[in-house]
Amino acid sequence: MPNRRHRRTTPTRRELLSVTDELALARKGERILERRRDSLVFVLLDLLDRWTELRRETDEAFRDAAELHVWGAEREGEIALRALSEARSSHTELIVSETKLVGLTVPFFLSTSARRSLDGRGYGVLGTSALDDELVGSYESVVEDVVRLAEMRAVLLRLLAEVRRLRLRVNYLTQRLIPELEVKKRYIRRYLDEREQEEHFRQFRTKQRNERRDAERRRAERQENERRRAERQEDGSAETRRTDDSDRD
Repeated sequence: MPNRRHRRTTPTRRELLSVTDELALARKGERILERRRDSLVFVLLDLLDRWTELRRETDEAFRDAAELHVWGAEREGEIALRALSEARSSHTELIVSETKLVGLTVPFFLSTSARRSLDGRGYGVLGTSALDDELVGSYESVVEDVVRLAEMRAVLLRLLAEVRRLRLRVNYLTQRLIPELEVKKRYIRRYLDEREQEEHFRQFRTKQRNERRDAERRRAERQENERRRAERQEDGSAETRRTDDSDRD
């Protein structure tokens, strides 16, 4: 009795060829997706290491900037530092675009006006100190690192989503589609083999039946020939006796 999953399967040789082609295509797609997933995983791990290192450097830079801020506040006061930050006429702008990474579309961040020269920071030389310049420069460096961190994090999330998507596809092919096609192929092949065996057995029985009929017909013909030969011999003997009787008379 066929399995319930195969009730809609037509067990023909054409269907067997179709399932064989689907199985070969599924296995080829599985290998391609696995290689694609593995390559993205390598890129993801490398980028993760770089993001971790940049995160550590940014934390250190922020701690250094925070220490400079504390020293500047102790030396010049918070009001002077606030005025120093408000003296800048332009602010950092973030441009979000897209680029390609190993064939995958990933976000690309570009910051403008993050780091300025001394004359572009909005304050003059008079009334400020080298500590102020160092403090502003450290905060500008932190802003640049934060933009790079945000970009790398967005790329990491995009790579992670693509790896998960490929993993789901590979799991679907490996754990569901390919096993189902293999079971379907075995079912059709077993059905066709059984039909072929039945056909061979039927032909064998037909051949035996025909041979038995031929043997019976030959035996009947042989018996008929023997009977006719015996009758002819009897007729010949009777004719001979009559001829002998006629000669004696």
